[in-house]
Amino acid sequence: MTHLPMAVRRTLAIVLGCVPLIMVWSLVIRPLHTLTTAAIERLDDSRFELQRLQLLAAGNDVLTPDELARQSHEVAAWVFQSRTDSAAVLSAVDELVRDASVELNELRAAEPHEQGPLTRFSVDLKVTAPETELVHLLTAFAHHRPLLTVDRAVILSSVSGPDSSLPPLSVELRVSGFGAEVLPPSPAEEVDVQ
Repeated sequence: MTHLPMAVRRTLAIVLGCVPLIMVWSLVIRPLHTLTTAAIERLDDSRFELQRLQLLAAGNDVLTPDELARQSHEVAAWVFQSRTDSAAVLSAVDELVRDASVELNELRAAEPHEQGPLTRFSVDLKVTAPETELVHLLTAFAHHRPLLTVDRAVILSSVSGPDSSLPPLSVELRVSGFGAEVLPPSPAEEVDVQ
């Protein structure tokens, strides 16, 4: 090694000295840094969630049983009345499609998904119609109660029509509704309604 020039020997010594430092960085320091950073982020998220829940709990301390029942009935207008049966969502979508005068090519129910106390029922459909009828259909979905949301809308093709300036569109939609088990009104509420 004495026959190598001095500059090469110094460069080689620096490189060989850096290799252990790089190994220590990649095997010890970097994983420890990553673990502590992730732990700090989880702690910050937990603190934020704790503050949010404390604010909710403080606000719910004043929630009376009558107020809770009133809010439950307000929510009931936005959801379908069953967490297990998708038939109500399917029939609501089918009825809106028929009322909109669009050509229904396919209608099928997707697998329901549990989301906390709600169940999301989705319906996939393919329709063909002029743009104005599709706008009416989407508007009908937006104004329907219980709530229906359009999760996905894909224009598959523009079908050319005979001598028409606006050809009909072939569209694939995924429409979802939420189901929940809604409690029946208490006897005291039934008396109030009558």
